[in-house]
Amino acid sequence: MPKFSYIVVNKEDQQLDGVVEAPDAKTAREDLKELGFSVVSLEEKTENLNEDGVAFEFNGLDKHNRNVTGTIKSENKYDAFKRLVSEYELDIAYLVESNLNEPEKTEKKKKGVGDLLKKYQEDSGSLAAIPKTKNSIQNDPNFKEKRALVERQVTYVLNKVKDIITKSGDKLNPQDKQTIKSFVNKILRIKNSTNLDYIKNTCKSLLEFLQNVEWLSHGKAQIDEKFSLYTDTQQMIDNIQHGKDFGVHEDLEDKIMRWRSENIKENQKFSFADKIKDAYYSILISIIHEEKDVRTIKQEISQISRELSQYRKMYLTTSDKTYREGASKSIKKLHERKNKLKTKLREIKDQNKQFHQAKGGFTSFEKTIALIKGLSGWLLFFYLSYYFVANYVITKQIPFIKGEIPSIFYIFQTGTIKYLLPTVFLLHLVTSIKLTFYRSSILYSALMFPLFTIGTLLIIFNF
Repeated sequence: MPKFSYIVVNKEDQQLDGVVEAPDAKTAREDLKELGFSVVSLEEKTENLNEDGVAFEFNGLDKHNRNVTGTIKSENKYDAFKRLVSEYELDIAYLVESNLNEPEKTEKKKKGVGDLLKKYQEDSGSLAAIPKTKNSIQNDPNFKEKRALVERQVTYVLNKVKDIITKSGDKLNPQDKQTIKSFVNKILRIKNSTNLDYIKNTCKSLLEFLQNVEWLSHGKAQIDEKFSLYTDTQQMIDNIQHGKDFGVHEDLEDKIMRWRSENIKENQKFSFADKIKDAYYSILISIIHEEKDVRTIKQEISQISRELSQYRKMYLTTSDKTYREGASKSIKKLHERKNKLKTKLREIKDQNKQFHQAKGGFTSFEKTIALIKGLSGWLLFFYLSYYFVANYVITKQIPFIKGEIPSIFYIFQTGTIKYLLPTVFLLHLVTSIKLTFYRSSILYSALMFPLFTIGTLLIIFNF
């Protein structure tokens, strides 16, 4: 991309100079004006950037949270950083030497400017000397994940736009083609920016422009194509606004398995916190796990529900008769498809339930009941073990170092245990009855927890 050397004046009447990258002089001038500078001179840079000082490439955000990428010359890296912060009021993400090869640049960009930032703060004597922006990398621990999501969204949008242009580009007038091309070029320029909101808003503007282009208007095939374009772009806009991936719909089990693949790896040490999480997720998986065919149909139903919501919104908000008619037809078809899937889901669940019962296995609901039964059983076991030990210590008056029996041995005599123990026993009782005597009873399944609740209330108000 061409480089342009410039001389500008900022709002404090300071004269600044540097180098900016842009596809042409007009774009470079507009970018500088957007940053609040008055452009004194601008010319394409053709000479060697290292003739007068060392050239550094930088990326950062200005005080209006807009992305700035360019080149600055200075005798050393720290002076370049200090100038960018003090004169240009930028929040710098990276600053690297222009004469490095690409792998070296990538490595240095990853390291950021932490060392330069620390030195600048020490020299200035104030942590507030660095401009702060809401998307500053230093202040957002989840920035890496957010950026990865935006990069996937940008790639998806650009590929989709490319397909649209390839398929229907001959129906576009030259002016609209040029506008779309300008949007795409702008997205390509800013896609590595740290200003994620700016990137998303630019993608959204491109999609909204595509919705409003009058290139398809006559004939049934073209009307259907126009409606399809509108629905596709609207769904992409909604996904961008709500921070969702395109075409990726994960249920809770999918998310847990993805977390495990990213954090729990064989022959690799992981933190104690991750071990606790993994244990918790193992219990959760044992409760929520469903057969693959059931999960597949549920995901299809969820996807249809999202599409229905989109079409209802379109039907209520658009004034275009073509879109309203298309949305109405799509809503009807999706409802029919959703009802068929629900019927199929019930049939598969009944088949799976009968299969598990024939084999003596548990359904997901029965696994949950079994887990509750097991936990309540262990609680009762620990209490009884504690009760006998504590009762023996108190009865025998076993001496301790300080001469008194510690208060921990009297916990079983407190009011909390008085209510907690029978409640746990009641929970263990109703779950045991379910699994032992009424495993296939729908009526008992419906009455089990109401009975437990009533029993708990009786315990609290009558003991």
